[in-house]
Amino acid sequence: MIRLCGVTKRFEGATVLDDVSLTVPTGATLGLVGQGGAGKSLVLKLVCGLLRPDAGQVFVDDDEVSALDETALMPVRDRIGMIFQNYALFDYLTVGENIAFPLRQRRAASADEITARVTKRLAQVHLPGIEDRLPAELSGGMKKRVCLARATIHDPPILLCDDPTAGLDPVTTNRIFALLKAMQVERAATAVIVSHDVPSLLPLCDRLAVLDRGRRVFEGTCAEAEASADPLVRAFLHPEVTP
Repeated sequence: MIRLCGVTKRFEGATVLDDVSLTVPTGATLGLVGQGGAGKSLVLKLVCGLLRPDAGQVFVDDDEVSALDETALMPVRDRIGMIFQNYALFDYLTVGENIAFPLRQRRAASADEITARVTKRLAQVHLPGIEDRLPAELSGGMKKRVCLARATIHDPPILLCDDPTAGLDPVTTNRIFALLKAMQVERAATAVIVSHDVPSLLPLCDRLAVLDRGRRVFEGTCAEAEASADPLVRAFLHPEVTP
């Protein structure tokens, strides 16, 4: 389970998140939407402990992430896979080395097992045989799939995705969301997915949260979102409607 309890975060005097509370039950997928600058990516950074709130608490299962030092955060981060919006691949490492990086950091498997797992994961994301390529040789959609392979190579129970289809064409977007859904179902992972593509996001989600200028304006099931009379929620679900 992931919980944010009354979280506030400021930068240079500006409040970016304002008393935000969210809950993602174990095994559920939360879609997190909102306009640019609403604080969506910031939520993910707080969950994995890359940043700390100025007020409030952040929990991953029974661990209060917001109160842990870097050493105590390590086992929590081991349970998290993260897909970054800007790929965050190591340019000087091959695709295979990028995907293997989490396993090698954790010393979680032998060299032969790591090679086998990387090969299997690349096949699962429909990129077989590209282990020796460098990130610069890949298209945007291929990089996103490599990021997905790296984020899931250690089978984390929690998956955080920061706009995993940003800038991709509709066909590649559908492929990425289908892969995310398959992997989430296979592992019963707890997931938070930030996306601007709400129609493609909704079929993946059990729950939806809407942020607006740093405040949570809605959190609930997708059915509750569809029934909401809030004009902002309805604008995200039905873009043809102007709030």
